[in-house]
Amino acid sequence: MAKDTSSFTIKEKDLADALGISVSKLDKIIAFFESDPNDEWDLRENDHYIYLNKKLQERIFAEHGAFAIAKYMDSVEPKSLWDNIVEFITKHKEKLRNAFVRRKIHENCSSLSPRNNRYFLSKKDAVNIFCTSYARLNRAFDSIQRSERPLVKFEDFDDFDGVRYYSLSGFDRLSRELAQSLTMKDRREWCKAVEVVGKKTLNLIIDAETARQKEITKAKAAAKKRDKETCQITRSKYGKSNKFNLAAHHIYSDRDYPDLAACIDNLMTLNEEVHKEFHSWNGGTQKSCTADEMINFLMERYPDAEEALLKLYKVKTLFGQHSPKSALGYKSFPPAA
Repeated sequence: MAKDTSSFTIKEKDLADALGISVSKLDKIIAFFESDPNDEWDLRENDHYIYLNKKLQERIFAEHGAFAIAKYMDSVEPKSLWDNIVEFITKHKEKLRNAFVRRKIHENCSSLSPRNNRYFLSKKDAVNIFCTSYARLNRAFDSIQRSERPLVKFEDFDDFDGVRYYSLSGFDRLSRELAQSLTMKDRREWCKAVEVVGKKTLNLIIDAETARQKEITKAKAAAKKRDKETCQITRSKYGKSNKFNLAAHHIYSDRDYPDLAACIDNLMTLNEEVHKEFHSWNGGTQKSCTADEMINFLMERYPDAEEALLKLYKVKTLFGQHSPKSALGYKSFPPAA
């Protein structure tokens, strides 16, 4: 099992800058610490610091390691550095907390989706991001509703299929309310960090998804062009006397294989009616699918579609070893149309 190094987060250069010294002077101070094991100054490897590169003597420190060095310097330097290091550690903790909040948001944004020209996040995801309970989030919501500026339905929150969702503006208001009203200081600080980085992080996720959808749209157009606007199962070609809607079908579904969503080799051009028939046969558009499902569909409904069968086995050779996102802990938006 790998050694837990999560408490070692302060880089040498950052610590030296906070102390107003060079990295080489910091090395000399550490050498002094280690020169006499019996003096009052103690700095231990794997406790106060660990090596990133022992050959180069490159270290990374825990907070109490940084405080130990600052305490020593405070005793020998004419000017006090204690306030500087306290301020540095405080800001460092804030950076770490913000980073953990960002990770929490990335891991709990699967419900984030556009509805009525706004992006909304489910109550479940909001509860997980705020690290709170449904009851406490309800109290925060009720408190805002009693204020001079209550949340507005359809703008700050809405209910979809009986599930409460919050828009980015509603989520921001809730984070502010929790940051002010929670009784535990650490929980208030967490929600304050959500208030600081939450909206920006969600917007970055939305921007990335918007760019992804553009790539998917581009790949679908390229797939239809590659297939000469011909249904790959019925071999029916779109034309003046044979008009029908064409669909670019994800052989490995966008929902469970998002890394293949914009890959042209994972797309097959189908008559829209055939496309609907497949998804109905497979249990609906929300059901995951792979090359195997399409192969089985052909066996039952289109046993003469030899070229389509050949293509599917080629695609299976390419992507059959891919793991679905659920096995990787991947979070994604709802599947592209």
